[in-house]
Parts: sequence; structure tokens; C-alpha cells
Amino acid sequence: MFTLSAVRLLRLELRRCTMMWMVPLALLAFWLDTYRGSMALPPLWSSRTLILRRGAALDDFAPFVVGAAAWVGGRDRRRGIGEQVDITPLPRWAGRLATWAATAGWALGAYLACVGFLYGAIAWQGAAGRPLWWPVVVGAVALAAFSALGFAAGVLIPSRFTAPLAAIVTALVLRQTLRSGSGGRYALLSPVTSPAYSQAPPRADAGVFHPYLPDLSLTQLLFFGGLTVAALGVLGVQAVCGGPLARRLAAAVVAVGLASSATGTALVGTARVEANGVVVPALHDAADDRPLAYTPVCGGSAIRVCLNPVYRAYLPTVSAALDPLLREVAGLPGAPVRVDQVALSGQHAPLATATVSGTPPVVRLALDIGYDGAVWIGPGPSGKAPRDRCCTSQQMWTSVPRLAAEVLPPVAGVVVDHLVGHTDPAQQAVSDGLLRAVGIPLGTLAVYSRTDGTLAALLPRPGTPAYAAGGRFAALSAADRHAWLTAHLAGLRDGSVALEQLP
Repeated sequence: MFTLSAVRLLRLELRRCTMMWMVPLALLAFWLDTYRGSMALPPLWSSRTLILRRGAALDDFAPFVVGAAAWVGGRDRRRGIGEQVDITPLPRWAGRLATWAATAGWALGAYLACVGFLYGAIAWQGAAGRPLWWPVVVGAVALAAFSALGFAAGVLIPSRFTAPLAAIVTALVLRQTLRSGSGGRYALLSPVTSPAYSQAPPRADAGVFHPYLPDLSLTQLLFFGGLTVAALGVLGVQAVCGGPLARRLAAAVVAVGLASSATGTALVGTARVEANGVVVPALHDAADDRPLAYTPVCGGSAIRVCLNPVYRAYLPTVSAALDPLLREVAGLPGAPVRVDQVALSGQHAPLATATVSGTPPVVRLALDIGYDGAVWIGPGPSGKAPRDRCCTSQQMWTSVPRLAAEVLPPVAGVVVDHLVGHTDPAQQAVSDGLLRAVGIPLGTLAVYSRTDGTLAALLPRPGTPAYAAGGRFAALSAADRHAWLTAHLAGLRDGSVALEQLP
């Protein structure tokens, strides 16, 4: 009987729920923030889910959900009908749970519909890679926790100011967790992260080179699931909710929820941030440490450039942007024989990094294909960002000139330094000449010399003999430069070639 009454109440609440009127506002916020931002990124699952994995969708929904839940939770007391409702045959705890379920149902339905539409649009456009589901589940459980906490606040503080204050506090708390890097490892529990301040921001290549690590997601599920259960248990501990047995049951539910949240907090305290994500030892599966097997796709003429097949669409532009450098060094003694893409290293990776290792030498190239769209792409020669250097991520990685301006300089600096060195004026002059011959503007070199230690060591100071010699070396024809380097590169590397001997 009680079950049938609760179901009828749930159906009634679904038809008159306040959250129903908040859904359009949440949908608008999602479209303006999460959807538009995601679709500006390259058509890759790992890229277009980047903003969602940072908690943007939850940030869009949470204030509206908390405010609506708090308003509904305090509705009966606020209207002065609390006593009439308390004496109905349906236990008060069951009635409150049914009312909360209607609010949470509208919120979760709208949230999952938005995420489903986003994932459908990504799939319809033929995005490469594989969808990531753990962030969707974490967002849904966190949204349920926010609705339960808001509802409990409305029940305990039945004031007309509770709902707006709860919504404002939720928005401020989310903003603070987004912008604050304090809190140590416990800040990892936050469902909202910032690429600038978070200890472990979502990676643009998640699930591409290594399996997606679910450790942090499982810990967040324990934490927010526990908060949801505890908040719902609080709804049944008041005297109006039934006899002692019912209140003890509610208290036990609160205890279980708090224990779950405490377990999640304790687990995240043992977490460590590694190259592939956050590892929680008690939940970690060693199989997730093994890289995913794949057959690279290769292009280029002088030296082969090989990328992960997920990034197949960007192989032509990356190869064309690196081609001036690779043509310049191809065939020289000790020159790289191939360029291989590798996973991003570190949590705050730059746009492009490279290392040279192995015998024969191979360039290990890490590319951040999937950073936030509509951002500036590095400072100009005067330290400012010119308007023509601002673009979305998709525009960036489909434009050879932009890649040549932003990706080529740091890669060229590493390759030239490996090939020539920079310990004496002759090496610096030849390195400078090669970089100029590749077509890297002097202003760009000056910028990277301030931000990249390798390029800073490579560049001779303007006005010095090495700087003048570098200009003369760059003015030679490509064939003359190649012939001279083939004959003298070994001596240049061991320091037996003097500055005066340069052509």
C-alpha cells in the first residue's frame, strides 16, 4: 500500500516539479558552455569530451538543480501545510524521497539527454577514437548528490531564501574548486577541474595511447554516492518521519553514506598523479598500465612522420609543417630516421614537445591535439598575442602555416641541437643558420628562446660574430649547406671546427 502511494505521489510530483521550469535554463547554459566549446575542438573522442571531463556540464546544471531541490524541499513548511502533510498515511520519509526523486529525475533526465546529444553529434561526425563513459557516470552521480543536498537544505531550513542562497553557494563553491589549486590530493575529489590549476587536469589524449584510468572516477563515485545516501537518510531522522524504528533505519542510512564518503576521501588521500592519470593503489588494475597496441599511420617524403591512427586526419598537415626541417637534415650523419608520435608527458603539456633518442635516432613527438578552442597560440615578438594568431583548435591543426609557426620551432630546436650541439660559437652559428633556413622567423626564435632552454642555448646573441656567421650559413643554397654538413658535421660536433672555417 505504501509503495503504491509513493508511486502515485512520484507521478504527481513529476507533473508539478519546480525543476521542470529550470530545465530550459540548464539546457541553454549547457549549449552555450559545454556543447559549443566541445564542438570547437578537433573531431576526436578524446578531444571533444575534454570539456565534459573537466566538469563543465555539471557546472552548468548544478546551481539550477540545487536551487530547485531546495525550493521543493521547503515547500510544505513554507506554505504552512507541514502539519497536514505529516499526518497523511504515507510515511513522511517516503513522501520526501518521492518528492526528491521527481526533482532528481528531471535533473538527471535533462543532463543525460544533453550528454547523449553531445555524444551523438560527435559520433555522427565520425570522430576518431572511442567514447569515454566514466566521466558521464561521475557527473550523473555528482548531480544526484547536489540535488539531495539541496533538498535536505530546503527541508531543514524551510525559508524562501534557502533556494537562491543554496544555488549561489553552489556556484561559488564550484568556481572556487575550479580556480584553486589548494587542498592537496583531496582536491582531486572535485568533479570540476581547471586545466591551469588542477593537479591532474583531464588529458587531451586520454584513452588513445593508454587505457583510460578509472581509479579517480571510482573514488569520486564512492564519495558522491555516499553524500547522496547520507543526505537522503537525513530526510528521515526527524520525529515527524515515523517511529523509533524508522528513525533508526534513517540514521543507519546516514551512517552508511558517511562511511562511503569517508572511504572515498581516504582512498584519494593515497592517490598519486602519474603520466597516464591518477592512480589509486587500492583500486588500480596493473593491466591499465600497458599501452594500447596500434599500427601507426605514416607520411612525409624526406623522413617518415608516423602518428597514432586516431590522429590520421592531421597527418598531412603535421607532415607538411615539419617538412622544411626534415628536408634540411635528411641524410646527414646522425640525423633522425623517423618521427614517431608518443603520449603527452606531464599534466600541463605544451602544444608540442620532442626528444631524440635511440639508434638510429628517432624523434619522439608529443602533440597536444585537443586544447581548449578560441585561445591564443603563444606570444608574438613583442610579447603580445596578435589577432591573426588566435584560432580554435580545429583551425589550428588543419592549417599548415599555423602549425609551422607554433609546432615547428620547438621541434626544430630539439632536432638541430641533437644534430649539431651548442657548446661553442661555431655550433651556435650553424644551429642558428639551420633554424633560419628552415624558415622560422627570428621573432619566433626570440620568443621561444625565453620559454625554451634549448633554443635559448642555440641562439647566438645579435651583433656577435657567431650571429653574422649564422646569417651567412643560412644564405647558402640547400645543396651547399647539405654538402658542407655532410663533410664537416662530425668535426663540428666534437668542437674541431672553428667559427672562421664556416662557409
